Amino acid sequence: MSAAPPSRTSERFCDPDADLTISSCDGVLFKVHRKNLEVHSDIFANAANATRPENGDEIVLLEESSDALDLLFQYMYRQRQPDLQLVEFPAFMRFAEAVEKYVVYSALTLMEIRMKEHIVEHPLHVLEFAVRHGHADFANQAARMAVGLPISDVGTILSPDTVTKWMSFYDKWHTEARATAASLISHITDRNRSTLGSSLAECLRDPKQWYEQRSAFRSYVSVTFLDLEFMASDRESK
Repeated sequence: MSAAPPSRTSERFCDPDADLTISSCDGVLFKVHRKNLEVHSDIFANAANATRPENGDEIVLLEESSDALDLLFQYMYRQRQPDLQLVEFPAFMRFAEAVEKYVVYSALTLMEIRMKEHIVEHPLHVLEFAVRHGHADFANQAARMAVGLPISDVGTILSPDTVTKWMSFYDKWHTEARATAASLISHITDRNRSTLGSSLAECLRDPKQWYEQRSAFRSYVSVTFLDLEFMASDRESK
């Protein structure tokens, strides 16, 4: 059995007046104020009686890493909130998982805004997060941005259940894309070869370019396959 990592106290959350000590999975102690956590998080509010001040120096162990908790707790205090643009992607994803788990309303909207910005560079990671937490909008955007990625990448990032669903989406999307491309080829003439032809060539090289070229194709063929959904939207599931 491996030994627990030695504890050290957070430089940011070390108030001697704090009435609750929380330990991250990597051994960092956060001295925080119980009331702040209860006000900003449904989960912490519901667990208000799990540990009380009269229990002395009891430490609450959480499974989140110190970088995730450091960001999370900042959203529970009256202070300037951290700039998520400066947070590296792996740390941001750990933070996002914590926001969802503890339902920290003050962080939810900003986390979602930043998550959307990460779709272009990290579509598969965002897709897995979206599926796990039921974010249909993120899931659909991420799935569409990932249609050109190698299949080998999918299995290393997505869970088995998500991979199965992804393969169905991927096959349907590419089947319809090929049919649409064949139809577009029949519309290419000497007059539009430099525009329509080059636009189609871009899409064949990089499938996500279909979304950039949508307006150029609409006057020739239907491109409704671009609206294929990986996950049913809220309005459709009701």
